Amino acid sequence: MFAVLDFFFRGHDLGFVALAALVCLLSAYACVSLLRHAMRMQGRARRIWTTVSALSVGLGIWSTHFVAMLAFRPGFALQYDILLTGLSLLIAIGICGAGLAMAIRSTGTADRFLGGAVIGVGISSMHYVGIAALLLDGQLLWHNGLIGLSILAGIVISGLAVVTAMGVGRARLFGGAGLLTLAICAMHFTAMGAADFSNCLPLVNAGAEIDGAVMSIIVALITLFILSAALGSVVLDEADRRRTEREDLRQKVDADRIAAVSQKLELALTHMGQGLALFSADGRVMLHNERLIELLGLPKGAAIEGRTLEDMCVVATNQVSIDLAKRDEIARGLAEQHRLLAAQGGQAVHSFDGERFLRVQHNPIGDGRWVTLMEDISDSKRSEAAIAHLAKHDTLTGLPNRARFDEVFAGALADAEAKGTQIGVVAIDLDNFKDINDSYGHATGDQVLRVLSERLSGLLKPGEVIARLGGDEFVAIKQFSVIESLRDFLDRIEGVLFGSVQYQDVIVATSGSIGVAIYPQDGREHSKLLSNADLALYRAKAEFDTRICYYESEMDEHARQRRAMSVDLWHALETNAFNLVYQVQKSVSSGEITGYEVLLRWDRPGYGSVPPAEFIPVAEECGAIGAIGAWVLTTACIEAAAWPEPHKIAVNVSGLQLSQVELVDLVKMVLFQSGLAPERLELEVTETAIITDKKRALSILRQIRELGVSIAIDDFGTGYSSLATLRSFPFDKIKLDRSFMNEVEHSEESKAIVRAILALGRSLSVPVLAEGVETLEQLNVLRMEGCNEAQGYLLGRPAAMGWGEEEVELAAIA
Repeated sequence: MFAVLDFFFRGHDLGFVALAALVCLLSAYACVSLLRHAMRMQGRARRIWTTVSALSVGLGIWSTHFVAMLAFRPGFALQYDILLTGLSLLIAIGICGAGLAMAIRSTGTADRFLGGAVIGVGISSMHYVGIAALLLDGQLLWHNGLIGLSILAGIVISGLAVVTAMGVGRARLFGGAGLLTLAICAMHFTAMGAADFSNCLPLVNAGAEIDGAVMSIIVALITLFILSAALGSVVLDEADRRRTEREDLRQKVDADRIAAVSQKLELALTHMGQGLALFSADGRVMLHNERLIELLGLPKGAAIEGRTLEDMCVVATNQVSIDLAKRDEIARGLAEQHRLLAAQGGQAVHSFDGERFLRVQHNPIGDGRWVTLMEDISDSKRSEAAIAHLAKHDTLTGLPNRARFDEVFAGALADAEAKGTQIGVVAIDLDNFKDINDSYGHATGDQVLRVLSERLSGLLKPGEVIARLGGDEFVAIKQFSVIESLRDFLDRIEGVLFGSVQYQDVIVATSGSIGVAIYPQDGREHSKLLSNADLALYRAKAEFDTRICYYESEMDEHARQRRAMSVDLWHALETNAFNLVYQVQKSVSSGEITGYEVLLRWDRPGYGSVPPAEFIPVAEECGAIGAIGAWVLTTACIEAAAWPEPHKIAVNVSGLQLSQVELVDLVKMVLFQSGLAPERLELEVTETAIITDKKRALSILRQIRELGVSIAIDDFGTGYSSLATLRSFPFDKIKLDRSFMNEVEHSEESKAIVRAILALGRSLSVPVLAEGVETLEQLNVLRMEGCNEAQGYLLGRPAAMGWGEEEVELAAIA
């Protein structure tokens, strides 16, 4: 036994163990509750509910086993044979279903115990088949004594669980569920203690298999089913209870035998959750239960027989501290309302303090008499309020969400128009929030959002609202009459944004940018004001020394210019207005041409040549970058295929292109249509483009590389995870960013960085190409340090390809 306990605590993740126990408890409760429900049924209905109960316990046993296996830490990842895993599930459902059917068909304790024992057999069979489904390399050893103990524990405790559960009362229901949970858990962990995995390793390439991640998804789905079954059993149990109460009430409140029924009804209603009163035709109480006395706030045992409906309304209003004359007026109004409801049947909900809600239901029974039911629905009202709050508030921070903000903003605009006041609309965005998530994890990022939201909420004064729109985007409004009031509000927001947040052992410095638009001068409509506040925010983020930026009309002009450029970009695509130039790449040691980088140029009508640094971001914003990238790739390959010399071409790929799986098909199609050999094409990607969705990007690059196309990492050294990126993918070339060449001939630090990157390339057997070589001194440094290739103005400026033009050879330069 001590060995089992030692194995339990040392070999398991206790968090997953607790989850397994919870899943087990839910399924056990659902099983016994549904089984008790099936006992009340006959024929086909009984068979259906017995089957549902079998599914609940079978899936629960299976799910408990595999959640517990997720908690098991053998020292290597577990994988499962898909057929045996499925068979274990069928065994759990089938054998346990047989046991349940045996138990429900008999009223004898021995037969019910036997049915429970069959369930225990199902638990043991499922477990050992589940263990057999493990794909292991090596011999799994067993302790026979513990095996027998695990099977015996499952059989005996399961038998006791069924006997207990099929008794009368909630205590027997919960007792049976608890014992069944104990049977499953005791059997599993004793059996796991009997197994020795020390000589086992995971089996590689086992064919049909399920890994731990897939098993986690399957278990999660089954757990949802179990939870649904548990909740459904609770609903059924409550429905049965309420149906029984209503049936008892209808049977006992009989107009022809009111006297005889009164005594029985009083006993039956003692433990009702609802307050009940029977009124005579003249509106006086003939019968009531203690729950009604409690709900009316009267002393326990108070006698109200003979009291009128009006008296009851006065008693109800006595619970509220209001003026006496006002109370009498309210009581008279209530009495009139409820007398009308009593005559025709109906209900009403009342709350005199805003905290406690009572629902009163009147049911006529003939001869002018009626039965009144009173129920405290405060909890359901609070639940409704909580649901309504969730619909209008952000779940992470508790701040108003976009829907709630829009409502408040609309009301504020109407109020400001009526009063002639102003409204400050404030767009807020955290700086470098993605870096926080990437560096410290999303849990830290969430904590930053929670803490900052709490601080922002704490600074609010009347007429001020802050909402979270999503991610790290917030928006606030402030009604004001003098500008100093708005400035004070902005100062308070700025004070919160620029600070620090501690989470576990990490202290994160925070900062943000703020854009402001003012109603009515910057717009009178909701969307216009938000748009202008966003424009101001973008300006604040773009300017290094500006934290708060107010909207100016020039910002609209800048946005208009970008929109106009996006229109021209699409037109340029339609009219084939782009052109390509090529910059030569040469061997540093021999001076031979190794290839050409393809560069995109655009002469915009009316503006002249537009640098790619200006129009590429606009193309990404308006969605034209995909079409432009496809045109560049297609045109470059067609032109290169016609060259007399088979030089290699390097084509840049944007981050948006790299996020689309269609890129692989595009490369295939272009190579086929152009006839260019795959080894003559090289695609250049930046670290930033890869990091955006690293797993997806590297998968796409691997597929392209399998075509024979080489992949180069561009602007190397400027990303924060350069080495990690190199480790993730076998690049064919490293392109040293031009920024490292600027001072390499004068700065020892720059030279040391270049030397380190070149050494890294040699150690990985990856050639390095240096960009931005503009002086002979820079070229000599590269030659001395053993750089493979170079490109730059010294070696050749970008130009349209023209064969026969004079080329400058490195040997001549040297």
